[in-house]
Amino acid sequence: MSVLVATDLDGTVLFSERTLGDPRPAELVPVDVVDERVYAYMTAPVIAAWTRLAALGALVPATTRSVPQYTRLRLPGPPPRFAVVCNGGRVLVDGAADPAWERTVRAALAARGAGYDEVMRQCTAWREEHDFASLRTVEDFFMYFTVRTRERWLATFAREVADWCRERGWRASLQGRKLYLLPEALDKAPAVASVAARTGAARVVAGGDSLLDAEMLRAAHAAIRPAHGELHVTGFSAPNCRTTAGRDAAAGEEIMEWYAEQVGTHEVADIA
Repeated sequence: MSVLVATDLDGTVLFSERTLGDPRPAELVPVDVVDERVYAYMTAPVIAAWTRLAALGALVPATTRSVPQYTRLRLPGPPPRFAVVCNGGRVLVDGAADPAWERTVRAALAARGAGYDEVMRQCTAWREEHDFASLRTVEDFFMYFTVRTRERWLATFAREVADWCRERGWRASLQGRKLYLLPEALDKAPAVASVAARTGAARVVAGGDSLLDAEMLRAAHAAIRPAHGELHVTGFSAPNCRTTAGRDAAAGEEIMEWYAEQVGTHEVADIA
């Protein structure tokens, strides 16, 4: 039985300075660097496991990152042939966006919920009312707010935004200092299923830490989530999903070890 590994990146196997945990891992490798500023690290054990699985062609990164944010990553080993970016809005094949998949996604977005422009107008108004550091867009699929420091008001505001979004076919996801607003129809799970169908994979395993990963985890044959992050805070559970014993960077190492175990007991899907 062939298997592919669909993995979220940030907060699952990649960690920022703020989210590494305590004690800080001894061996860290910068994998996201812009103008000498490091935005994300992998630990040495994660690097080793990722490199092995990448060489097997088993990995499918599945991330909310935009194409430029994903392609700037210095991931170890051979580049994955497939990657799910923009929270499922785009599927990259050998680094290039698949236009057929994007047409499918755009049609689904047009058929369900409020339009991007309507939500963006409301977000612009919210930014004028609150102390946000920025309001950014991800390739006109969705948008997110950032704050300099996470304060108590942000969680209350996020609940209000979630209620507003729910009435319009969108959803809100609070992840650290970022508050995402995305259409309900935009999800990683269908994109991962598309990659699995293309490669003939009979088994999909998945991992992630946020509510944006929930459907991908539920759809997998087996899944794992860290004992931190949005899914942990909200008490997410599913019959096919386990939770790590550790948290922060230690959870990332446990997740990569679990991926390797899953691949080691099955044939790898032909995605190399």
